[in-house]
Amino acid sequence: MKREDEIMADYLLKGGKMLSACCPSCGCPLFEVKGETLCVVCREMQGSEEQRGEQLQPEPSGEAAPDREEPAGTGHPSLAATLEGTLVALSLRIREEPDPERVMVLMNSLKRGIEALRLLTYR
Repeated sequence: MKREDEIMADYLLKGGKMLSACCPSCGCPLFEVKGETLCVVCREMQGSEEQRGEQLQPEPSGEAAPDREEPAGTGHPSLAATLEGTLVALSLRIREEPDPERVMVLMNSLKRGIEALRLLTYR
């Protein structure tokens, strides 16, 4: 199975655009591919599981939809909660990452995420 960075590199080479937002499931950056925003790592992992013959349970489609349906002024609490989840996922990845350079990249991402969370919560 491919590593996360190999999967992302493949999509960059294919013309995908890496976004600043992170996947709430795995913490990897989201990509824009052919006008669709998605987590390429989760997509590849799901594809690998399907190839092995495993049946995947579809994720509830309403999971992210309520956040989008909220009025403009009330979106901050859900955005903050999403960001907190991403920060937790990043910290778990940092704990497991063996490459010191990659740890530094993840730590910088974590720091920026914490700063963004502070800006959201102190408005």
